Amino acid sequence: MRAGEFPLWFRFTEEGPVLIETIEAARYSAALIPWPHAPHAGFMLARDGELLMAVNRDGFVRMSPWRARDGTEGIGMYHVSGGGLWQQYTVGAFVLPAPGENPVALLYRNDWFLYRDIPPPSPRLWAFDAYSAEPVAFSLPSLDAFPPEEGWDLDVLRMGGSGHWYFRAGRNADGEGANENEGRRETRLLRTRSLEREGESVSLAAFHDAARPRPLSDAPPPLREKLAAAFAETAPGFAHVVSPGFPDGRRFSAGGEGPELYAFFSPGAFLLAAQPQGDAAYVETGSPGLLPVRFSLPSLPESFVYTGIGMVEDTVFATWEERVGFSIGAAGFMAIRPAELAGRGIDF
Repeated sequence: MRAGEFPLWFRFTEEGPVLIETIEAARYSAALIPWPHAPHAGFMLARDGELLMAVNRDGFVRMSPWRARDGTEGIGMYHVSGGGLWQQYTVGAFVLPAPGENPVALLYRNDWFLYRDIPPPSPRLWAFDAYSAEPVAFSLPSLDAFPPEEGWDLDVLRMGGSGHWYFRAGRNADGEGANENEGRRETRLLRTRSLEREGESVSLAAFHDAARPRPLSDAPPPLREKLAAAFAETAPGFAHVVSPGFPDGRRFSAGGEGPELYAFFSPGAFLLAAQPQGDAAYVETGSPGLLPVRFSLPSLPESFVYTGIGMVEDTVFATWEERVGFSIGAAGFMAIRPAELAGRGIDF
């Protein structure tokens, strides 16, 4: 694709991302259903100059610099479908388990909004491999200690501020893996320093604490400075940050009840941040006083919001959803090359 100053809009469908003429074409194009069962960009990761999405009920989407032998340049978009298995389950995590490894998505069965008599997913872990046309089944010893064949389902995998990975395993007391609203439920809350090792039990308080946004003081200094600059002209809030330097999505709190930001951070170079309604800021190293460049992403229809942001070279990608309460209708992403960022020497 070659994005320009006018946005390219893509909507998630059963066949993968489809280009639509305008965002208005997405209105009323999909039924509103509870978020665990709706296609949407659940998680985003960055690595090696490319952007990766784990799409709920679908598979993976990869954005990567593309150059043909004749010198033609653009952004390559690759869709890797998870097939029928992914269509039944919810994506609960998307992480880089260790440096140099492929990113891995965790599937689980979500019964909170709609109970379906299906077993926990097996395999539950799927890796994105740039050389495979479909997701690749993956194994992690810490999670494999809770096999789905014995009714175990894992719905959380995240890295906490302590540097440990935290995950939650649950099953019915009879091991059948039935709806957790029926009968007795056995739940294990665990953490591990390495996903190659067995997890250790933690308290509910410790597990919840690991899920809270990290204080801004815990962010690497370049990120802390740029987030502070992005929040400088608004009330302090918290930010979801995607960065090549993080093995998962991170949340940082600046304190207060200010705006929610979705941010993409290139270590030592720049921060791009946007609010759900599209107000955006770009903060780069070397700008006087880290002065943000303020601009707006393309406007969205009523009840639509932006839910994430990233960059590949000088192209901005922002995910969006039609959201009403806990339900999602249409969802997809937008690609644009904002005039405000032209020629700014973006460095990855």
